[in-house]
Amino acid sequence: MTDGAYRPGNSFLHRVDPRVKLLLLGGLIVCLFSASNPQRLFLISCLWFAAAGTTIRGVYDVWRIIRMLRWLLLFTLILHLFFTPGRTLFGTSWLSYDGLLLGLMINTQLVLAVLLSLLLAWTTRPEALALGVTTLLAPLQRFKVPVKEAGGMLMLVLHFFPLIQNEVAVLKSERQKECSGVMSGFKGWLQNIEPLLNRLFDRADQLANDIVSGADVLAGIESQGDPVFDRSSLILAFLGMLMIFLLWQV
Repeated sequence: MTDGAYRPGNSFLHRVDPRVKLLLLGGLIVCLFSASNPQRLFLISCLWFAAAGTTIRGVYDVWRIIRMLRWLLLFTLILHLFFTPGRTLFGTSWLSYDGLLLGLMINTQLVLAVLLSLLLAWTTRPEALALGVTTLLAPLQRFKVPVKEAGGMLMLVLHFFPLIQNEVAVLKSERQKECSGVMSGFKGWLQNIEPLLNRLFDRADQLANDIVSGADVLAGIESQGDPVFDRSSLILAFLGMLMIFLLWQV
């Protein structure tokens, strides 16, 4: 949740239309998981660092994401290392060289997919993100799909994540003052589960009451943004899709 929070800034990515970013993200994800060689992954990695370098500390964030996903990445690598047929390692019959390469490629795809998605979250306000999704899915309203309602729910979820983060931070600071040691820290967390849930329920009720009373929580769905792409957004979307097409050819 901490890594998914919006990071204020005035970079180029912050100023790009959220709908363009959503479209380009979808194209990059498809291009990423259809890669059959490491060259395309390397180019997408360079693209991410070029974009992230203008907004955040790229290398540090990559390391944090790898640490967060380390057990998933390790399990994926071991699974392919032992169960993928093909060339073997060190003259053994149970260590697959092709599995090692495939596992490394899949792990790279997973990490890049998370980083690309987080780059969208880091540079797009929750209101703008929910509005962009709602605008892109607006044609589905002709088929009686509740697009605006889904956009409102998305905005509520995105608004509630920072509340969870704040409550966890408060409980963590209290636990550090009261507990010391591994077992006492574990017991402290167990004891704080019920207070955490109670606080979250209270904050959810407060948020719901604010909405009912007319607070400007969901105003972005109705009042922000232009439903029509401007010229600069169209040009940027065209250039982005052209870049994705060129990556597809690698």
